[in-house]
Amino acid sequence: MTGKDAEVGKELPYSPFGTKMRAMIVIITAMTGLVSPLSANMYYPSITKVRDDLNTTQSGITWTITSYVIAMAVFPLLWSNLADYIGRKPVYALSMLIFTCGSIGCALSQSLVALIASRVVQSAGSSAVQGAGAGTISDIYPREQRGTALGIYYLGPLLGPCLGPLIGGYIGQDAGWRWVFWVLAIWGGIMFLLAIFVLPETHRRLVARKTPIQQVNIPPRLGLKDNNPLLDIATARYPVVALSMFHFAMLFGTYFTNATAQPLAYEGIYNLSQGMSGLCFLASGVGCVMGSTGGGRVTDLLLRRYRRKLEAQADNDECRENLPTIPAEARLGAMWVGSGMFLCAVVICGWLLENRLSLAGVLVTQFFIGFGMAFTFQSLGGYLIDVFPMRSARITGVQNFWRSVWAAVIVQLFPTMHSNIGWGWSYTVMFFLTLTSLTLMQIVVFRGQILRQRFGPSIDLQ
Repeated sequence: MTGKDAEVGKELPYSPFGTKMRAMIVIITAMTGLVSPLSANMYYPSITKVRDDLNTTQSGITWTITSYVIAMAVFPLLWSNLADYIGRKPVYALSMLIFTCGSIGCALSQSLVALIASRVVQSAGSSAVQGAGAGTISDIYPREQRGTALGIYYLGPLLGPCLGPLIGGYIGQDAGWRWVFWVLAIWGGIMFLLAIFVLPETHRRLVARKTPIQQVNIPPRLGLKDNNPLLDIATARYPVVALSMFHFAMLFGTYFTNATAQPLAYEGIYNLSQGMSGLCFLASGVGCVMGSTGGGRVTDLLLRRYRRKLEAQADNDECRENLPTIPAEARLGAMWVGSGMFLCAVVICGWLLENRLSLAGVLVTQFFIGFGMAFTFQSLGGYLIDVFPMRSARITGVQNFWRSVWAAVIVQLFPTMHSNIGWGWSYTVMFFLTLTSLTLMQIVVFRGQILRQRFGPSIDLQ
């Protein structure tokens, strides 16, 4: 590229979409991203009624949760690859159609086998945005504006475990458990229509064919044989990716287990009704909103501060125009704040429940669990996208795979842990697992750039 071409390239927009259109895209993406965790959690308060209605056992009905989480781990890998191959828009539309059909199947199920099968279909459709959503944000926002947009997008996936039991609790209590799935089918249908008629295609390779944009973060077109999810999972061979995925998994596993265990605590220890039990999830929901939006702004500010530092060190105007690339690890500078809050809240919550102490105290810890989780998600999610700017959807799908696999394992183990060692020690075990991952993550924070230079991935950041 000649100097003149470079100047022209700098003058082109990163994305052809205006501010309002980009905001609308982020909102639709967040609303679609809400579908998966919402459908995973809305029916938890009704699980006893479902078990009795379908004439099955507690271990049998647990498979309706486990099968959903396993499918949620696997299918985003396939969807993310497909989104990079054919574009974001058709993936959103097709996945929401599948989700709607799965939700209808759940509502009509007359046996445990039918419900489990429908839950797998439901999860297969709803999980597409788990990877493709982050790819959409990367498509339309440059690196130094991406954190704030990711903060809004992550509200969907993170609010689901909080809003799901609240909404599902009242619907199941007043209208019956089948209406939980009818409501989800209606939501999926609305998202399908928005994907078809409102949401534009954002994939940078496809957009660049029609509209002049900056020639950065535009992946080459790959054949179907190159879209291999196993190759994406193999990114864990890089030390920075392995350590990041480990912390993601431990953090999300603890968060997800806490969310599924809270109805048991509220109804069993504090004698709350099904509806009131769901209402208690607002505490962690408010924490998620504040942590996600605040964390996004903080990560963007960290990048801008690093850039100002580089500019101050530059000797002249020519040096300022050719500043070195800001390392991806700059986004992790405040991660310990969110993870620290999360860890303290988890262990305090466990022992409050063990000793049957103040419900108000438990709700305060739930706020900080939600805040710390969302804040840390911002840092880690943005970091991985910075490391893989041309594979943002796929690396987010991989991250979702590892965290969902561990969540499925720990959720299955928790009832046995709870019955044998109680609330306090069960939460303490999860505390130490997450503390270990946070401690190892400091290697990435302080030595990540060196590790990437030595072991990979050696990808130019844009």
